[in-house]
Amino acid sequence: MGMTIIAASPLAGRIPTTIHQLQHILTTLTLNPVRISHTPFIEIALSPKETIQISTTAQLKHQDSPFRLKRDLAEDEILITFSPEKGLLVIASTEAVLEQACMKLMMLLRQQCAVIPGHKPRLEELFWNGSSDVPHAAAL
Repeated sequence: MGMTIIAASPLAGRIPTTIHQLQHILTTLTLNPVRISHTPFIEIALSPKETIQISTTAQLKHQDSPFRLKRDLAEDEILITFSPEKGLLVIASTEAVLEQACMKLMMLLRQQCAVIPGHKPRLEELFWNGSSDVPHAAAL
């Protein structure tokens, strides 16, 4: 069984390189295929422990979105957290910050797997909340 990256439809076309980098890192770390899918909003995941959903707060505020945050994120804020129903959520305050949120996730995944040789990513153990001040892809 592989993992799935679900990117919000309008955003997927704006940061395709970053999403493919995330796919490559997950494929390398898990030694399993990683699919990329698109959907308008964060939804219930069939396999939450194998799903990463990427979105902005603007999409979550849409009237048709089934998922809402309890508070607004600051302009440069990123939230990476696991939900038992939705999988790992990567939420950025704006589209401009979303790419940096994905970069931060890649750093967290590598750190998690570096602790124990051969350790596979455990999405349910990841949590990070902070500003978008993260290194660029060249540092990864």
